[in-house]
Amino acid sequence: MVNIIGKKIKPIEEDNVLVKRGKDVYAFPRKIEAFKTDSKINPQNYALIQEGDKAVCAISMTQGYNGDKQEDTIIRVLKAGLKVPRASRFIRQLLNVNQAVQEKGVLYDAFGNLIKGDRLEKYVHTLNDNHWVWSPESFRAGKGYLGLDVVTISGSDERSNPVYKKEPLEECLEEDCYADLNSANSQGFLTKKARTQKYEPGKTIYFNYPRQDFAVWFRASPSLASFSCNEIRQLSAGGLGVFACVEEVKNKN
Repeated sequence: MVNIIGKKIKPIEEDNVLVKRGKDVYAFPRKIEAFKTDSKINPQNYALIQEGDKAVCAISMTQGYNGDKQEDTIIRVLKAGLKVPRASRFIRQLLNVNQAVQEKGVLYDAFGNLIKGDRLEKYVHTLNDNHWVWSPESFRAGKGYLGLDVVTISGSDERSNPVYKKEPLEECLEEDCYADLNSANSQGFLTKKARTQKYEPGKTIYFNYPRQDFAVWFRASPSLASFSCNEIRQLSAGGLGVFACVEEVKNKN
């Protein structure tokens, strides 16, 4: 005789969504607290960038501010009270969005609502297949890896001139190849060559390694996504813009 005995478990509340990670299953709420920001945005058009179990930044789900050179674009964004996400945060969001569509993670908008269904699919398509955006970094001769420093536009002065932050480049790949998206260093630059040299959304991206006097940008089409550190900073094109982002309001108390 073979016994077939079911095990009774507690039902999952309707206001939760299940996410499987390895052998474990987690329940996440469908609604969380709204993101706090002083910037004038439509919260339903911004997705939280989850880093660990927190989110201190929200990013636009659509590309904007198209048509200018890197510095001019970023200054326009700063004047609007917004920012341009660094490579580290953009890579994190690429991973987040692809995990969400595979039901291995969750994604929320700045209202705190779960992004799901057609809305999630549209956002996945944008990040995997349809964008061309600047990142705020460029490279100069310096003391870091490959003899380079990372120079980031962190703000602007009263005359709308860019204010820069400089730091040594951390070790990263030094060849053009498909790279593992999960291998980013703390600056967002990739460190491991992908086992499979082809585009796999959410897993690989074509990485053009850092070169002196060039800038960082991301581009995606249905057949290719690239993370390029070799674009001329003075390039401008109608289709080249940014995904603007906003920071969390700090507690003034």
